[in-house]
Amino acid sequence: MEDKKEDSNIENNNNDNSNMSTEERTLAEYGYLTKINGEIFNPDEVSILIGDPMTREITQIINFLCENYPIEAISYCLQRCYFSTFSKSSLLDRIIKYLLTKYEESEFMINELLFAYKDNQLKANITSVNQFNSINNYENRQLTKLVFYDPSNEGVDVKKMNFNEIFIEIDENFIENNENFLKKNNNDNLISLNENEDQANFLCEKHHLFKRFCRRGNNIYVYNFIGFENVKILRKKKKSKKNNEEKDYDYSFAVFICEQDDCHAKYRYNFSSNKFTEVKPHHKDCNHIIGKNNPSYYKQNIDILNEKTHITDIQLVRTGKTFL
Repeated sequence: MEDKKEDSNIENNNNDNSNMSTEERTLAEYGYLTKINGEIFNPDEVSILIGDPMTREITQIINFLCENYPIEAISYCLQRCYFSTFSKSSLLDRIIKYLLTKYEESEFMINELLFAYKDNQLKANITSVNQFNSINNYENRQLTKLVFYDPSNEGVDVKKMNFNEIFIEIDENFIENNENFLKKNNNDNLISLNENEDQANFLCEKHHLFKRFCRRGNNIYVYNFIGFENVKILRKKKKSKKNNEEKDYDYSFAVFICEQDDCHAKYRYNFSSNKFTEVKPHHKDCNHIIGKNNPSYYKQNIDILNEKTHITDIQLVRTGKTFL
């Protein structure tokens, strides 16, 4: 009789469990719930990142960036963003700006994490929920889930960005005949090879524009930087609702031309808006085929654009002497 009664209790418990929701079963088994974005998880399957809120967030974001962007682009981005020169067309810049704005003096920690990731030694202090519980008092328990950084929060909205550019340094020693190319294509009196103060600050000291790689649809285009074009722009200056007067001011655009010999496409880069816009369209009958005998950095940048579809533009920035 006792065996039958015990079997009956087990059967009843099983029936009760089958009628319970996932949330109720988890609560009954563990005594607490692990919920991430409204979804119930088995606490044993959830990783916890240990540390103060700043360390946890920076670690998660840097891990996300290192998985999604070239380490060279992150390092150079950090140089520029430290001096408050951010690109409005770069999600990478926006995320670094978010970190540097939210956590003052966080650059040292970010650099440490980057070096650790580059050396394959980024070992975040991670534990399981149960291990975390065993070393923390229940009253003082603070769980932090380990998740990817969500760029849609904190004013960083990737959905509104049609283009996502990154900047990568290239040493002048890897560039052949760059001076000759610039002088050959710099035959316009309006074109200058010297950056103005704002452009120089944006690029950082001893950094100068070079080629730009862009993915548009199924095509990848390569553009050569040929200099800065100084133009006068008319803008209406509001004095009152009835009276408006036009005022002209000088502006300097970076000028790029398509690398294909049979194509005469011309583009401008605006340092204020960070927009890369068409001045002359690509030649319709020109096949934009990138040759196989180009330097190795061509393949490296094309591979990035093909493998990381969230990146649309790569601006190479050469390091070295200025053209005076």
